[in-house]
Amino acid sequence: MRSTRDFLTGIITGVVIGILTAPRSGKETRDKLTEEASKRTDGLKDQLQKGVSQVKEGFEQAKSQVGQYADKAKDQYNQYKDQAQETINDKKDDFATKYNNKVDELADDAKAGVEDSKDSIKVS
Repeated sequence: MRSTRDFLTGIITGVVIGILTAPRSGKETRDKLTEEASKRTDGLKDQLQKGVSQVKEGFEQAKSQVGQYADKAKDQYNQYKDQAQETINDKKDDFATKYNNKVDELADDAKAGVEDSKDSIKVS
């Protein structure tokens, strides 16, 4: 930034010295200085507008990329969430099946025990 400012200062100084040392009347010199200042001001305004435009464009690109990354992260989160829920449901179903089988087995054992007890009471 400093080197650009120094460069511009050097150019402006050179132009002013060149205009002031040229053999013209005071009015012509003032008109020429005003004209040169206007040209330089217009050039700087154009550069400023280009810079602002580039910054806005960069901001919009960054904003778009952040949105894309957020969408990807959200999709990934939902995928992991769905996988975890599926695993939980599978384990829950597996546990319920094992639990029910064990209850059925115990009920069958209890029924067999009751039947055995009835048989032994009848025999005695």
